[in-house]
Amino acid sequence: MEREEFIKIFDETESNLSSVDGDSAYLGLQIIAKYTKNLIHCAEHDVIYSEDINTLCEAGITKEDVTQLRIMNWGIEGDSLYSFV
Repeated sequence: MEREEFIKIFDETESNLSSVDGDSAYLGLQIIAKYTKNLIHCAEHDVIYSEDINTLCEAGITKEDVTQLRIMNWGIEGDSLYSFV
């Protein structure tokens, strides 16, 4: 997957936390763990920042996993994924 496609999926997919069965931050980290061992890069008051989207694209993240991350309300800031906790 190319970076542009990753971003397009995020732009076109609505988050839907009501459809998520569990902790969206934890479930998202489980998806990200399929592609990298560097799950949390930093944290702020109520946000965790995870892997760079270029790294995930190079690791072969699927469209389905990108869509699931967005449904779970993950976002992109700069080049990194983030989630509220």
